[in-house]
Amino acid sequence: MMNQPLNPGLGRRATLRLAASAIALGALAALTGCDRKHAESVAGASAPAATTAAAKRPFEGQTVTVAVGSFMSSGVNMFKEEWEKRSGARLQVVEIPFGDLYQRLFASFTTGAGEFDVAIYAANWIPEFALNKNILSLEKYYGTKDNWDDVLDKTKRIMYVGAERYSVPLDGDVLIGYYRKDALENDAYKQKFKAKYGYDLAAPTTWKQYRDIAAFFSGWDWSGGGKPDFGVLEAQGPKDVGPFILVSRVASYAANPKVPGGLFFDPDTMEPSVNNPGWVQALQDWVDIKKFGPPEMATMGGGTMRGNFVAGNYALAIDWADVGIQAQDENASIVKGKLGYFMLPGSPRMWNIKTKAWDQFPEPQRAPYMGWGGWHGSVAANSKAPDAAWDFLNFIDSNENALRAVMTPGTARNPYRKQHFSDPKQWEEAAVKYKDPAPYLEVLQQSLAHPNTQYDLRIPKAGRYFEVLDNWMQQALAGTMTPKQALDKTAEEWKRITAEAGLDKQKQLYRDLYQIK
Repeated sequence: MMNQPLNPGLGRRATLRLAASAIALGALAALTGCDRKHAESVAGASAPAATTAAAKRPFEGQTVTVAVGSFMSSGVNMFKEEWEKRSGARLQVVEIPFGDLYQRLFASFTTGAGEFDVAIYAANWIPEFALNKNILSLEKYYGTKDNWDDVLDKTKRIMYVGAERYSVPLDGDVLIGYYRKDALENDAYKQKFKAKYGYDLAAPTTWKQYRDIAAFFSGWDWSGGGKPDFGVLEAQGPKDVGPFILVSRVASYAANPKVPGGLFFDPDTMEPSVNNPGWVQALQDWVDIKKFGPPEMATMGGGTMRGNFVAGNYALAIDWADVGIQAQDENASIVKGKLGYFMLPGSPRMWNIKTKAWDQFPEPQRAPYMGWGGWHGSVAANSKAPDAAWDFLNFIDSNENALRAVMTPGTARNPYRKQHFSDPKQWEEAAVKYKDPAPYLEVLQQSLAHPNTQYDLRIPKAGRYFEVLDNWMQQALAGTMTPKQALDKTAEEWKRITAEAGLDKQKQLYRDLYQIK
């Protein structure tokens, strides 16, 4: 049940009417962050001049402190000055290294330090923070939000805990594949590849094909740049996005559509799936792929990987939508117009956690993975300025500002609204002038709409589970453990985390995510 909208002082529509009497329509749209159509609907209204200045700057003198992962900070800072002028408040942005974000927020919330008014973090942590009452339900604010229905359905779903929304989505996350057209679409290379592997060179549909392509393009100058090039670039560095890149492989082996919810745990028992043969195969694949990338790939985080991929010569990559965005920046990219896109590869066999055997399929089975879940913003429960905090989140999520952010390289904000996919031409006319955006948007849409698309882990201590996975998978990548040994250790620790959090509670929340009765 939705609560009544909060109305601190003047309402949003009244505020617009006051502003309209003082400034031209075009300036009004920029001031409020609303779209032109909404601005026109309130133009011409009048209000007492004495209250106009107060209406324009409703949070005069307040400070809103935003905690944000360093990846996403430019997606916040780009709106800082504009919002401060509009609101009268001061915005203080605290950038936290990606690998430290969960622990920093957890510590701040559990100690009651009250450091932050807004937290911008992974959507998969929402249930933990909501259940612990670290963040506010936003239902009373959503009653006045005019662009809620435009959010993609799968993104909407992960904002809820029970019947209430606890976040504002700022990003849409699904991992996809990238390839260099000047490698895979070169006729001479196609002939050589087919002669060696016995099938046509094209965007990979299986992980075996992915490995073959990476091997074929590794160690020689296929780009014509005068030095050997590489077959692949992925983020394998510790304390970064590595677990999500790994699980993007795992899903194709372990997210069996015959057993909904089996990717991370057995939903009937909460026995970890993390060390089953599907997971072991995926980690072995990831260890093996190292040899086809540069040595420094072992230390690369997501940001470094993106910058290197768009500035170098690598035949394949896996990432969120960010590579496709950064590739358009001609000041930092040499691959604009040279990228192809593909849904993550699949597997003709998937592990079945119930039968304890591989299920064979006539065609490769795909399982696109919504790793991280997207950057979402929440208002801290102990915020001293909750109305201003909400106003800031709503402002950077307006139609105009959301579209601007997802089209801007380096913001880590990927398409998450229907509007973002509605017309590729708007991308062609963006500030960086996207080159042929239709295939890019199509692969993102296909991945999000696939019937076996997998949500990320969304139960309390999700961040802790992934920290443990990261620690042990690094041992396998370094060669100090086999993949099976590393994942057995991971499973042991996952069991302890589940027991500490409460097995029955974790099981119910896990089953709720997959709508298992």
